[in-house]
Amino acid sequence: MAKKLSKALRGKRRWFGVAVSPQVKVRGELENTLELLQEILHCEKNLKLMDFFRSSSDVAKSAHTNLENSLPSHSLQGDEGFAIIQVPHEVSAEFRKLLDNESGYSEYSMLSISMSGKIRLIRQRLNLPKPKRTHR
Repeated sequence: MAKKLSKALRGKRRWFGVAVSPQVKVRGELENTLELLQEILHCEKNLKLMDFFRSSSDVAKSAHTNLENSLPSHSLQGDEGFAIIQVPHEVSAEFRKLLDNESGYSEYSMLSISMSGKIRLIRQRLNLPKPKRTHR
């Protein structure tokens, strides 16, 4: 069995909390968009969709209620879904530039809300639950 890599040798990553357009109904649509962004960013490592809560879900509605006062009013209309995306550290700045404005939202159906080195903090900021693990 191979030795576990030390923390310093493992790949660095950032977690992004994003608002997702109500037009995105299924996880596969968002994964296709991430593949496109991966090509645009010339990223060798995958952009990985960790959590997705579509706009009609109770979780997304609850998150909107909690984010109402902390986000600029023009950012969200109140009917978006939410997702958490794992992004390699080396492309995280470019990824954020693409999704940090209105044109990124209209082009990629996502708006960056929060970024952190810890997924736990993203879930906490967006008031999103940790999904139940399914056994394989």
